[in-house]
This record gives sequence, C-alpha cells and structure tokens, in this order.
Amino acid sequence: MHLLGPAIWTPIGTDEKDPAAASQAIYDREHDTTRNVPATAQNAVEPEDGLELFQRGEQALRDHDRATALNWFRKANLHRDELDPVTQQRLQDHLQFLARPQDAGKKTGDGSMLAETAATQQLKYRQVAAELSRKEQAAGRLRETSPKQARQALEECRGIVEKAELDKAARDILLRRVDRQLEELDRYVGANKGRIELNERNNEVRAEIERERQTKVEVQEKLAKLVDEFNKLMHEKRYPEAEVVYKRAAEIAPDELVVQQLKNTVTLVSRTEKYKQIRDGKEAGFVASMNGVEESATPFDDSKPYVHGDAKTWQKLTETRREQLRQLANRKTERDLEIEKKLRTPVWLKYKDAPLAQVIEDLGKLAQIPTYLDPRGLTEEGVDSNTPVSINLTSEISLKSALDLILQPLHLSYVIKSEVLKITSEQMRDGEVFPKIYYVADLVTPIPNFVPNSRMGIRGALDDAQANLPNNWAGLNGDAPLSVAVSNPASGGNAAGDARSLLAQMSSGSASAIAPLNPSGPLAGPGGLSGGTQADFETLIDLLTSTIAPTTWDDVGGPGSIQQFQGNLSLVISQTQEVHEEIADLLDQLRRLQDLQVTIEVRFITLNDNFFERIGVNFDINLPTRLNKPFALFGQSLGETSVPNTGSSNAFPPQGNTIQNIGLPANGLTPAQSVTVGLAPGATGSVLYSSDLDIPVQQGSFALATPQFGGYQAGAGSTVGFAILSNIEAYFLIEASQGDRRSNVLQAPKVTLFNGQSATVFDVTQTPFVISVIPVVGAFAAAQQPVIIVLNEGTSLTVQAVISSDRRFVRLTLVPFFSNITQVSTFTFQGSSNTTQNSDSEGPSANTTKRVTSTVTSTQGTTVQLPSFSFFSVSTTVSVPDGGTVLLGGVKRLSEGRNEFGTPILSKLPYLNRLFKNVGIGRETQSLMMMVTPRIIIQEEEEALLGIPATP
Repeated sequence: MHLLGPAIWTPIGTDEKDPAAASQAIYDREHDTTRNVPATAQNAVEPEDGLELFQRGEQALRDHDRATALNWFRKANLHRDELDPVTQQRLQDHLQFLARPQDAGKKTGDGSMLAETAATQQLKYRQVAAELSRKEQAAGRLRETSPKQARQALEECRGIVEKAELDKAARDILLRRVDRQLEELDRYVGANKGRIELNERNNEVRAEIERERQTKVEVQEKLAKLVDEFNKLMHEKRYPEAEVVYKRAAEIAPDELVVQQLKNTVTLVSRTEKYKQIRDGKEAGFVASMNGVEESATPFDDSKPYVHGDAKTWQKLTETRREQLRQLANRKTERDLEIEKKLRTPVWLKYKDAPLAQVIEDLGKLAQIPTYLDPRGLTEEGVDSNTPVSINLTSEISLKSALDLILQPLHLSYVIKSEVLKITSEQMRDGEVFPKIYYVADLVTPIPNFVPNSRMGIRGALDDAQANLPNNWAGLNGDAPLSVAVSNPASGGNAAGDARSLLAQMSSGSASAIAPLNPSGPLAGPGGLSGGTQADFETLIDLLTSTIAPTTWDDVGGPGSIQQFQGNLSLVISQTQEVHEEIADLLDQLRRLQDLQVTIEVRFITLNDNFFERIGVNFDINLPTRLNKPFALFGQSLGETSVPNTGSSNAFPPQGNTIQNIGLPANGLTPAQSVTVGLAPGATGSVLYSSDLDIPVQQGSFALATPQFGGYQAGAGSTVGFAILSNIEAYFLIEASQGDRRSNVLQAPKVTLFNGQSATVFDVTQTPFVISVIPVVGAFAAAQQPVIIVLNEGTSLTVQAVISSDRRFVRLTLVPFFSNITQVSTFTFQGSSNTTQNSDSEGPSANTTKRVTSTVTSTQGTTVQLPSFSFFSVSTTVSVPDGGTVLLGGVKRLSEGRNEFGTPILSKLPYLNRLFKNVGIGRETQSLMMMVTPRIIIQEEEEALLGIPATP
C-alpha cells in the first residue's frame, strides 16, 4: 500500500530563524487527500507491527536515546491505523515532543543535567498525556449519550493540564488539544440540541425508572435478608430480637405484605410466648409456694435453738454488711483507715535519752506508716524534735499504747490527718472536732417486758363488746349489765386481780363498771405495750456525756456536742478523735452486753401407771325338792298333774281349779304332808319363794370384789360360764382380767428472750361458762343477767431471765401454769312446776282388765354451769447453769386398794376357798415433775462455730 496525495500537516512552534529545521505538526484528518491503493511488487516484504514499533520507541525513550526513539515513533506512525485511539494519541504526543529542537538546551549547560531535565519533562508529559487520553476517550463515549458529562470530563482534562508541572510549550499543546475537543463538542451540541435535550429527558426518565427498579430490588434483597434473619431468630426462639428485625423491615417497606406477615407472626408468637411465660411463672410460683410449705413443715431440732443457715452465705453477707458500715461510719480515706489499723501493730520500746524525732521515726518505720511532727503544736508545749525520750519495756505493746506512754508526759498527742500520723499538742488535738453519725436504734429502743393481762382472747372481746354498748342497755335503771373481772388461782391475789384463767362479770350501777379492773395496764395484745415502744435517747445521751470526757461537751462550755435524730434513730456527735474512739468503744461494749439471749424450756411431765387384777368365781348351787315334778306349774295342786298337750281338750285342768296353798289336798281341808321349799335370794320381811321351789345356794362376792383403782373394765379379760345339771345343780361363772396402763404426758413451752426481759407463752383454749344469774327488775319488766366466766385450759408460762456476769448461769423467775377443765356440772334453780296425770283403762268399766296411769311433771327454772377446774403451777426463782436442768417442783400420788369378799370358813379352806371368795387388786401411781432448762445464746459464739471471725 502506498500513500497517494499530499498529507496536510499544520506546523506548530516552527523556528522562524531556521526555516530548514525540523518542526512539529498536527495531522488534520479532514484535509488529508491521501488514500490506500493496491500495488504489486516482486518481493513482498512482511510488514512490521505498529504496536511493536511503538513499544520499541518507548523503550529507546526510556534509554534516553531520543533519535532512535523518534525513528521508531515515525515508523510506527506509518502503521497508526493498526493502533487503538489511545495509543495513537500517545504516539502523536511523542512525535510532537521529540520534534522540538534541542540546540538551546545544549548551549546553556552541562549535557547530563539537561538530559536529566528533559527526561523528567518527558515523563511528566507522558503521564499527563496518558491521563488526558483516558479522559478524552471517556468523553468521546459520552458525547452521544450525555454531552454534559462529556463536557465536564473535558473541563476536568483542562484543569489537569493547567495544574501539571510542564513547560509552557508542552502545556500549550495539550491545552489547544483540549480546547479543540471542547469546540467540537459545542458544535456538536449546537447542531443536535433538540435531539440531545430529548435524549437527556429520556435518559432522566429511564434513570428514574432504573433507580426505582434498583431501589425496589435493593428493598426486596434487604427484605429477603431480614426475612431469613427473622426466621432464624424465630427458630432459635429469640423473640425480642426477631421483633427488632421486624421493626427494621417495617422501616424499609411498611406496606409490603411480607412485613405485615412478619408483624402478625411476631405479635402472635410473642403474645403466646408471654402467656406461656406467665403460665410457667404461675406454675413455678405455685410449685415454689407448695415446696415452701413442705420446707416449713420440716421439723426443727430445738436442741439448737439458734441457727444461722448456710455458713458461706452468712459469711459473705457479714463481710458485705461490715464493709457498708465502715463506709457509712468513717469519713476517713483509705490511707487514714490503714494508718488507724496499723496502730495495733506490736512494738518493743527501749530508748535512753533518744531524740523525740528519732523515736517517732523508728516507730513509723516499724509500723510502716508516715509520721509528721507538728512544729506549732510542739512549740505550744515547749517541746522540740530533740527533746530526749527514755522508755524501757520488757514486752511488746501496741503502737497506740506506746504513743500514749511516750507523748503523755510531754503533754503531746497524735491525730490521723492528711494521710499521716501527726504528732501535736493536746490542746490542738482537742480543738480539732468533727461530726460523726452513730446508729443507736438497738440501744435507745427499750426491750419491752410482756406481761399477761385481762384483755386477751374471749375476755378482751367481751370487754370491747361492753365498751361499745350504751350504759342503759340492760334496763331502765341504767345499770351496766356486765363488768369484767378476772380470777387467777395461780396468782395468789384477790379474785378480781390479774388472772389468766378466769373472767367474771360483775354488776355495777355506774358506767365505770364496764371498764376493765386494770386501767393502768396495757390496752391491747398480750405484750402489754400495743406492739412497740418509744425510743429513749435521753438515757443514752446522759450516759455518754457523763462518762466520756465530761468537760468537753457544750453543756459545760466544751467544743463537743451531741444531738439525736429521730428519723433513723441515730446520734450526731461532734467531738475530737480521741473522744470518738472512746464513744465507739463504749457503744460496742453496750451492744455486746445487749446481744445476749436466752432460750428457756419448761417441761411439765406427767407419769401415770394404773394397774388392776381380778380373778372372780361365781359358784352357785341349786338343791332340788320333791315338789319339782315334770311339767309341774307353780301354784298347781299336788293332786293334779299337767301333761303335755296331746290334742285332747282335757289335757289341762279348767280355769279356777288351781290350788294356791302348797301342801293342801284338793279340797283344802287338812294338811297332806310336810314339804321343804326354797326361798328367793334377798327376800326379807314377807316370804318370797323361789320360782321353782328349789333351794338356791348363792354367793354375792363376785360383783363386790372389783378393783376400785386402776380403771377396772369388766370385759378386759376372759370369762367362762358353765352349769352341771344333775341331782344337785351347780353353776360356775369365772372371770379373769388384768390391766396395766402407763402414760407419759409432756407439756414443754419454750421461749427465747433477751437478757433481763420478761416474756409470756400461751397455749390455751378459752371456754366461757354461765355460773350464775342476777335478776334485773325494771318498770313492768324483769330479766336475768348472766354472770360469765372464761376458763383457760392449756399451758401458759411467764418468765424473766437474767444472765450472770460470767455468762455461765441464768437466774430465772418463772410462773408456769398448767390447767385442765375436768368436768362441767349443771344446776337448775327451780322456779315453778306443773304436774299432768293421764289414766288409760282397757275392758268394760265394771270389769277392767288393764289400767295405765302416767304422770308428767315439768319444772321451769334457770340452769347454770358449774365447771371443775384443775391446775398445777409453781412460782419460784432459780439459778440454772447454761444448758443445765433444775427441778422446779412436782407432785407424787399413789392410790392402792385390795377388795376381798367371801364366805367365812369356806373362804379359808385350801383348794375350796377359790369357790367361795373373790379378790380384786388395783393401783394408781402418778408423778408430776416440772423442770426448766435454759440455754444462753451469744452471737459471737454462734458465728465462731461457723468459722466466721468476730467483728474487730
């Protein structure tokens, strides 16, 4: 191929002085008239690759061989159609750059420096040209679709060229290149403005549609991810987190059906799960409650009346509470508290005329605490750091005591301040007061003494009922119907005193009779103090101000002050450090003495042993007479005989032919013969024959010889009865029984109380009884006023305990009371009686065969109850060792009896005497014992058993 036609080049930057010199030119494609035409040759030469030629030129340019590079670039220019537009542009830039003359640079300086500068410029030029080519290529692609973006890209190219560090000629070449592209773009835009605007609008619409589609796709993708995450969380039952995912989905696409489905699902599942949790919680609470009931039913070993529970839990709680108290009570820093703690360090003092400063420094080093000598305080007492100190001890003492021994003779003291142990004068120490709060609720609240009173149980209810009634409710005379009075057999006082077992009603003509007879006593409750006491600050304040530094309080002109605060039962004290330490020590000792408790158990044991024995024989003989004939009837004549009924009407004599006098013939004129008949047993006075006229031989000792003690019961043993029927009839009834009853009844009230306190325990059943009536008469009216008593049946205990100084013995003042209602009898006051008599008869009035007469007497009156009341009580004061037992009192009873009845002489005959005598033996033995056992409870000892150290 050959190029035909002249090539049109526009020269750029030619040198006017040297027209023959080479110059750069820009190829103008529009004015190029050359064309490619086929040609033939004898020997075809294989054409070289344009890209390879271009790469060889760049390699020569990197080797700083401008001539070779220009030669290769020119050869590559012959094959520029084979190159891509970017490479073509780079090739043109290289040709234009290398076509500039280099003579001026050679004349000015060193060749190597010029070559290096030229290479640098060439490198920058190539970089800018390459960047410009990429931008222009991108603008060319945007020319048809988005001219605005293409122009923006070209303007960016112009900005890049202007900012590039190139020489003016190279920059102008590139700027003209960019400007030409801009002009071409403007011409294109002007020629195609309508189409371009239409395309822009279409592009905007398409872009908006694409954005919406893309947004929708993104939303769908996000929703898909959120749905997957939601399903995973729901599967893992992480419902709160799933609800958060639903809310995120609702923020993205609230109107999507899948979001609504997520909402319904999470709402349903959350509510269902919440209901399940509530249901499970109710079930767990019910089970826990029932388990708590079962745990509460676990018996408690009362041999250990004081139990802390789990040792680790208690130790952890103790450490936590102690730390809280330290933080609350101390205003000092951690360093000050550490110094205060190290004052307990043991030291050994041996000094002879040693300077004070040296002694204090040695003690500080020994205890590892910083010390400071206050010059002002030392000057006030006329002491300096060189004052000699002499002390010699044979044993170790605490650092605190050592400082007292050293400083007191010099009228000096110490305070912990500013994280050092400060040695100063006593006056300055006493002048430094600070407030401190002391919680004293346990010391200012008195321990109440609980004393029984008449306003307990039914008696208190009766009192309240009477107090709420008007004074004239009983009648027109205004008398009060009821008045409470108590009677206590155990108290030894009068019948209307402070009783625990009997409540009576008294009539009174004044309204005051309704009130209890113990107006000075407590108003409610068995405690007698209505459930609480008022705090007594004055006693504690007087104790502190009178025993600890009495001259330092504001009452006598001192700097210290003390004030109570009722809100939290505390004392606010402003004093010096030394006084605060003494106050804390005194309060601690008071608390240690107050923390003593006593558990007291009173045992009332009733032992019963009842025994009886009976072997009884009832031996009876019946001697027959000759009058005892077969089929004979009593009262029948001796000449008549009654034969069995054979069906004949003449078997028995007719009525009225019986003989009433035995031994007389039928005509009743003369005695027929002498006969012997038996009399009925027990017949006295009138003659009463036995029913069969036989002679009975009976003994009555069987029923008499029963044991009178031991609780004999007839059917307790074996009974054998038989009869021997012959010419002499013998009847035997043998009974053998033996019984032994033993019982051990224990009543053991138990109570725990503070040292010196009085306490009461009641386990009683109250039963009211009407024991009398009082007539109440008014105008045209009369009534009966009942008198009611209330009896306590059961156990009550009133006790006061005082612990000895060595905490080994307990002095007990006890009033135990054990009562029982044995029986209740009734008595009726007869008022009037009516008698009614009824008579009934059978048969004709002239010949009555049967007459029945009944008499009914009705008596009207008032019935009262008369209870039998038994009790056992001991009132005494004893001293008992801790854990020991002492017998308060007791009663022993023995009842023994032997009943023997029989026939004289016969009851003494050997072998035969068992037939004619009976013996019953009975014995009742009873022993009542009342014992008391105290146990002292010391809290520090109980904690020591758990391995918890005492509070320092």
